[in-house]
Amino acid sequence: MKGFADGHCDTIVKLFHRGEKLRRNKNHLDLERMFRYEGAVQVFALWLDPIYYPIALRQTLQYLDFYQEQIAGNADLIGHVNTYEDILENQKNGKLSALLSLEGGEALEGEIAVLRLFYQLGVRMVGLTWNHRNALADGVRDRETGGGLTAFGKNVVKEMNRLGMIVDVSHLSDRGFYDVADIAEAPFIASHSNSRTICDVPRNLTDEQLRLLAACGGVVGMNYYPVFLSKEKTSAIDDLIRHISHVLDVAGEDCIGLGSDFDGIGTTPTDLRCVEDLELFFYRLRQEFGKDVEEKIREKNFHRVFQEILK
Repeated sequence: MKGFADGHCDTIVKLFHRGEKLRRNKNHLDLERMFRYEGAVQVFALWLDPIYYPIALRQTLQYLDFYQEQIAGNADLIGHVNTYEDILENQKNGKLSALLSLEGGEALEGEIAVLRLFYQLGVRMVGLTWNHRNALADGVRDRETGGGLTAFGKNVVKEMNRLGMIVDVSHLSDRGFYDVADIAEAPFIASHSNSRTICDVPRNLTDEQLRLLAACGGVVGMNYYPVFLSKEKTSAIDDLIRHISHVLDVAGEDCIGLGSDFDGIGTTPTDLRCVEDLELFFYRLRQEFGKDVEEKIREKNFHRVFQEILK
């Protein structure tokens, strides 16, 4: 079965706290179920619950160590990615690819040097904030203040561009989004967000933001969380299709990818419950938009960004 590229899941942190393994588990995603999608690329995020903010760096390093242990222990199925060439090599060898991300810049603890060290440890993407204000910027729950990137946050974006790291604006305040758009020298992404026009929640992007993202060559990964898809109590693949159709109209077919948020969301669409159900989702994409657009959404758009930035 054809592969995919997914910009965000929280599986590593969930497994760490439950004492479970990446190879096989009963959560949204594991390697044995994912392996059916040939050459798939999964971004694994390291997210910090706010209770860990006082020890952000230490806790993140614990997650990172667990991630490295899981990848090394399953080298027959998956390989870590530092460069785009690593993705191609993994595909050549019949393996999945794992890309490592920080969800929120709390672990940097205000130091550019720590960002560079995380790069040396294999981190290739950083979501600048989670929902709350940190040393880099305001998150979406602090957007009423009108705050954007701090001076440190702007330096982080510039250094990420220099190093070859992907800037992720999901969870960032609106002002922070526009600050990134003003200073970024490479495509940036919203790894797991949807359309605010279709579902009016702060975590989704406005039409203007989607157009700016497309203009810079970036990608928005469609989030499967029902709360971001619809105001109804439940949602389905059809709700995702509505968001995708709108983004296609506003920003074009090169701007859309997958951002499942698997293992970071409490509920899922009724017919997209876990990684096995992706086959049905991809079928519906082909049905609605044709094979070429389905392939771009499924993997090609994120691959383009990976190829441009991960060198």
